[in-house]
Parts: sequence; C-alpha cells; structure tokens
Amino acid sequence: MGPRHARILGWAKSFTRKLTHDEMVREDTNLIGAMSLLWALVTSFMPVDITAVVQNLLDKSYPAMATRNIPEGES
Repeated sequence: MGPRHARILGWAKSFTRKLTHDEMVREDTNLIGAMSLLWALVTSFMPVDITAVVQNLLDKSYPAMATRNIPEGES
C-alpha cells in the first residue's frame, strides 16, 4: 500500500513478485481469457433482457479489455 494522497491514474500493477515481461503477458492473457469465459457463461445463463442492456452499456461506454502489458484489442 502506498500513501493515500499520492493519486495515480492509469493501469494498476498487481504483480508483487518480480516477473519477466513474458510471464506478465502470460498472466494477463490468462486473466483476460478467464474474464471472457466468465462473461460467456453469464450471457449463456442469464436472460437476454438483462445481458443485452449490460452489453449495450459496455459497448458504448467502456473500452475493450486491456492490461498494462496487453494493449486494447490485442489478445
């Protein structure tokens, strides 16, 4: 944890151990894959009335998933 007065805007860094760039990319790719799988499960089990509203909001308001090591739309 850092000081609360030091506000930083940007991608979070959640790795606490020293990893090579390739290892960080692999971890981030796994995370994006897991989140994509979770969203696929949600859309397959939830009613379309609900998921369509959420998907529309995501499409209009949020960028595609990305991390500090994987730019938007690359994975």
